Amino acid sequence: MATTTDPRITQTVVLYQEPPIKPPPMLTAGPLAWLRNNLFSSVMNSVLTVLVGALIVAVIVSFINWVITQANWYAVIFNMRQFMLGRYQADAEWRVQLTMLLIAFTIGAALAAWGRITRFFALIIVVIVALAFVIPVAIRAVGVVPPTYLTAGSTELQSGSSTETPLPNVGFIAQAGETVSLRLATDLTTSDEALRTLHSFGDVAANLLRASAENRLTNIDRIAVINAQLAEDTPNFRTLTANQRAALETELGRLVVPEPIAETLALNQTPISYRVLRGTTFEPILEGELAPDGTAATVTLPDSGWYILETTGDGIGLLETHGIYPHLQRDFSRLEELDEAGNVINSAGRYQQYVRMTDGFITEEIRPQIEGRDVPMMIIIDNQYRGDRTFNDYLVLYLGPFLDLINEALLWIVIAGAVGYIALGLINRSAPASTKQRSSRAVAQRIAWWLLLALPVLMFVLTYGLNPILPLTDTRRWGGLLLTVMLSMVGIIASFPLGVLLALGRRSKLPVVSTACTLYIEFVRGVPLITVLFMAQLLVPLVNPQLAEVDNVFRAMVGITLFSAAYLAENVRGGLQAIPPGQEEAAKALGLAGWQVTLFVTLPQALRLVIPALVGQFISLFKDTSLVAIVGLVDLAGISQATVAQTEFLGLRREVYIFISIIYFAFCYIMAALSRRLEASGSGAARRV
Repeated sequence: MATTTDPRITQTVVLYQEPPIKPPPMLTAGPLAWLRNNLFSSVMNSVLTVLVGALIVAVIVSFINWVITQANWYAVIFNMRQFMLGRYQADAEWRVQLTMLLIAFTIGAALAAWGRITRFFALIIVVIVALAFVIPVAIRAVGVVPPTYLTAGSTELQSGSSTETPLPNVGFIAQAGETVSLRLATDLTTSDEALRTLHSFGDVAANLLRASAENRLTNIDRIAVINAQLAEDTPNFRTLTANQRAALETELGRLVVPEPIAETLALNQTPISYRVLRGTTFEPILEGELAPDGTAATVTLPDSGWYILETTGDGIGLLETHGIYPHLQRDFSRLEELDEAGNVINSAGRYQQYVRMTDGFITEEIRPQIEGRDVPMMIIIDNQYRGDRTFNDYLVLYLGPFLDLINEALLWIVIAGAVGYIALGLINRSAPASTKQRSSRAVAQRIAWWLLLALPVLMFVLTYGLNPILPLTDTRRWGGLLLTVMLSMVGIIASFPLGVLLALGRRSKLPVVSTACTLYIEFVRGVPLITVLFMAQLLVPLVNPQLAEVDNVFRAMVGITLFSAAYLAENVRGGLQAIPPGQEEAAKALGLAGWQVTLFVTLPQALRLVIPALVGQFISLFKDTSLVAIVGLVDLAGISQATVAQTEFLGLRREVYIFISIIYFAFCYIMAALSRRLEASGSGAARRV
């Protein structure tokens, strides 16, 4: 309310409506003000902001372009189980799945006890899970699987030192009811400019044609650039030094422009005869002749398994095929399987499994042979994706299959977490008021504490086993993320109490205890972790041969625990030294015993003070577990090395290491976020007081 007095009016006017409050200027409050004060506060800051922003945008755009057009993510998609579990027994895989659900349930319960999930955050999770299911369906409905380009004919192809001859027979796998179509790719053979745009699966000869056209056109462009540079360098106006001009002239003399590839080889100028045969019976199911007009021939396959494509012709033909896609071969051993009556279902021995790259179709049908020799097949090694990948091909070949691999697991994880969150919330609400005097969520917090304490034990028991309830698993088959998590969990949980005891022992007034703890800490901190791991794996069995019977995984766990405890002890000792002496003196003046002073006064405060250092040590321990790959254990880093060593995935180190880097970052970021949360409720609150 406001009052005004007008000298021309003898009575007072009362205004019951306050004048409207105007918002602050945009440049003094809000996002624009923050940008102005932090990024554009001066001319120099503005220039640096623009330059750094442009650099970041360029790096991000370049990385995204590489991810879509050049990266090959098959090494990740077809080795996902190895990345997660290694060679863990398939019949015990349900244990790991149950462990994963227990972890999600406990996380949900912990959020109900100490946190809160907003509706907006819950909506985001639901949308992410929904998209993980919707996107693959949309891709299959809208996306088009790229064709495979195969060469046919009897002419030998040569480019530089490379020589290739089209294969007359090639075997491929397919499902019953699928359609196979063949046609001459006349749209790519009209000129070298069109031939260089080939981007899809292709055999070695097709890639040779594409590379030849690409090299010829690249040489033409380079010659034009050199001639332009030499023409600009005149006696009156020198733009090049003598050495630069000589180097360009030498390069110009080495560049050779061959005859046009498409015209010289007369690609797709002659008919190509073909036959599609069933791999088991060699019965032709489609045969005919492909004309240069590009007319397609199609056939619906009657059975699932192997088929053979035969081609003959006088010239060179570039075939565009649909339904014929590359695959990879997996060799594995299988034990004898019996049915309930004791009849043999599968004999023991070595088997081959063939997996199609585009959709994961699997067949164990025996590879066909002609005259006692295996038919050349559409193996991915010889039929890689050629050229830059389109966005459609990226979605169909990589993104859709990857989401199909993880969407069900993601759904169950979210469901388990939601059940834990809702269940603990309902239990806390229904609890009597007398049990919630300290806090409104006291019951939920007590239950969550018990879950957190029991979770590591349950994880280890489920993963390893417990005779006679659960059969023991072979730790030699542990690998991937499973082994990394188990090593980290055991190392963190076991090293924490040991590190605290070492820190207290080093500060002890007993010379023997203090000296022993000091020597241990300094000795362990003076050697690298890899030395400790080698000692645990190689030297310890030599000292005591009975220890050779201990599994390598357990020896690595012991080595990591002993190593981490020494570093953790120094972190805790730093926190103990930060406690003012008056705290201990006051506690003793109240009549508390020494162990009571440590347990209830100094140690809790010390641990609060060193929360960042402790979590930093745990994060370092999680990443250092990758060193076990050097001593023969196949953790996440070891699986990566084994993956890129496979013939099908040679040269894919960047894709594999980017994938495991994302996994490491996700786990480390979660631990760092929990540290900040713990600091806000513990260490931070203590400092503010």
